[in-house]
Amino acid sequence: MTAKQRRFAQEYLVDLNAAQAALRAGYSPGCASTHGARLLRQPEVAAYVAEAQAARAARTQITADRVVAELAKIAFGNPRRLLAMSGKGIELRDGDELSDAEAALISEITEIGTGTRRIKLHCKMTALTALAKHLGLFTGALAPPGASEDGTNEATQGESARERLARRLDELAARLGTDEAAEGAERDSS
Repeated sequence: MTAKQRRFAQEYLVDLNAAQAALRAGYSPGCASTHGARLLRQPEVAAYVAEAQAARAARTQITADRVVAELAKIAFGNPRRLLAMSGKGIELRDGDELSDAEAALISEITEIGTGTRRIKLHCKMTALTALAKHLGLFTGALAPPGASEDGTNEATQGESARERLARRLDELAARLGTDEAAEGAERDSS
């Protein structure tokens, strides 16, 4: 691999944008997109990128399972558990009282006045969509609708898309071992 190709690979690892990586590595702006795509298909460059990504994953211990588990917290979390009723009205529970799963629901907390806070939660639909894509529910990439991992068809005649989604999410929750995720999928299917 040439020095310029190595530089491209290193730049690609920054943001996984082949065109921008080609520009930063010194390839011409007019052909950066073409160069980036071509470079990613070269075996030496592809191997370098794959090895660096594997090393990063090992170093950071970020795995697909951890990402899916975090998405499941957002998708199936109950925002009511973040709140406490008092004589003053509804308040956000103290941060020390929140479990990791409950805290994962919160995207942002903003002070908007004396003692007044605005709470923004992560989008459940975005998390559900990401999980559904991961499970192949939109593309059928993993298995045909209703097919189990062993290839047998578990779908009942007339099973709706909503029922199929709930069943597949239950399967995911079972694999992750998160009872809360399973409870959320059960509530959503009824």
